Amino acid sequence: MRLNRNFAVITMLAFALISAPAVGQTAETRISIGGNGVGGVYYLYSGALANIISSKVPNVQPTVEVCPGSSVEHILRMQINDLQIGPAMNDVVYQSTKGISRFNKVQDKIRTLFMMYPAELQGVALEKDALTTPKSLVGKRVSIGNPGTGTSVMTAAVLEALGISLKSMKLQNLNWNEGAEAIRNDSLDVQFGAIAAPAPFIMDLSATHKVALINFSDEELAKINAKYDYYAPLTIKAGTYPNIKIDVKTPGIWNSMLATADLSDELAYQITKAVYENIPALQKVYKGAGWATPENTMKFAIAPLHPGAVKYYKEKKVAIPEKLMPK
Repeated sequence: MRLNRNFAVITMLAFALISAPAVGQTAETRISIGGNGVGGVYYLYSGALANIISSKVPNVQPTVEVCPGSSVEHILRMQINDLQIGPAMNDVVYQSTKGISRFNKVQDKIRTLFMMYPAELQGVALEKDALTTPKSLVGKRVSIGNPGTGTSVMTAAVLEALGISLKSMKLQNLNWNEGAEAIRNDSLDVQFGAIAAPAPFIMDLSATHKVALINFSDEELAKINAKYDYYAPLTIKAGTYPNIKIDVKTPGIWNSMLATADLSDELAYQITKAVYENIPALQKVYKGAGWATPENTMKFAIAPLHPGAVKYYKEKKVAIPEKLMPK
């Protein structure tokens, strides 16, 4: 019995020594960052963010978690502080603040750190088919992505705002790469994708065929934005894809980098500051990371700012809209 008791004491002391910081050393804070699926833009972006935090914010150990549920899962887990930081599409952010659609109650602990980048809604077809307007889709074989994805939600909402029913099309639910291959094999006319340009699946298709994009009129964009103010008009510049020589107008959706309200104000401040001071590090993994500016954050954010982020923006003399001030 004495031997067992002594062994237990030694074991407890060993665990205490392992878990305790060394003299003069500060214990690290562990945070989890949502990253959607491996290989996607969110995963790469969150990985770069984790590297910035690890190297620029003292005594913080970040990890990126694969979250198959993407924006929705990130927000649900931040609400209960199971994740501390995560990206999300702004239409999902809006729904979370209202407790609608995929949320059965208001997610009241969701806060904005900064805006990441916009993604354009891109509908690609073969140039020879002359499918370049939303109305030209009626009666055609159209894929809006897998059910429940950001692409399917956005495409359905945009067409609904224009009075175009999905039932008027021969609807398919293919992912981006499947859709590009189906167009190539003449079993599909149009594939949609809510993704930042240039989209890899469109680049792949344009390597073998001349392609065209669905081009929205100013009147159509205004109608969409009036119904869903988080779908902002964007322009895909001529030359973004090899044979497209005109600017293409389309609805866009911004992506937010969010945090749980349970993240400390000081840590949220340090992270926001580190990001803006290290944008080139983000651009190494995603060239569109330069969209992350204080101005774009004030213009396009949906959820209130985290108090720690507010501290940073005030230091930089950035005017903050009242609707973004945390309550």
